[in-house]
Amino acid sequence: MSFNPDYENIATAFIQHYYAKFDNGDGMARAQGLADLYDPENSYMTFEGQQAKGRDGILQKFTTLGFTKIQRSITVVDSQPLYDGSIQVMVLGQLKTDDDPINPFSQVFILRPNNQGSYFIGNEIFRLDLHNN
Repeated sequence: MSFNPDYENIATAFIQHYYAKFDNGDGMARAQGLADLYDPENSYMTFEGQQAKGRDGILQKFTTLGFTKIQRSITVVDSQPLYDGSIQVMVLGQLKTDDDPINPFSQVFILRPNNQGSYFIGNEIFRLDLHNN
């Protein structure tokens, strides 16, 4: 494999698609919308320090998130091609759920090539950027 020269366009399209599906207040609809993005066995996620493996484990986490309203503002999306054809994507932004205050967040994805000529989320890390004062 080699570096994908179209990595920036792929990353931008992915982020638009991902958040359009994720930012749904219904946990089951959120999980159903995102299901095709994860591999049954080879996807890993760390969400606020809690780890999940495989499509079912990750989608289970998404169905249990306690918010019903979500507003998101993306500040920046950075991406890089990786030697094996994968793409690393980093997102910085702000997030507001229900009546909670607005908080900054960081999210990192590694998109892995699949056998269908597309990508799946191989790795994902999400963290609110909260600091102890």
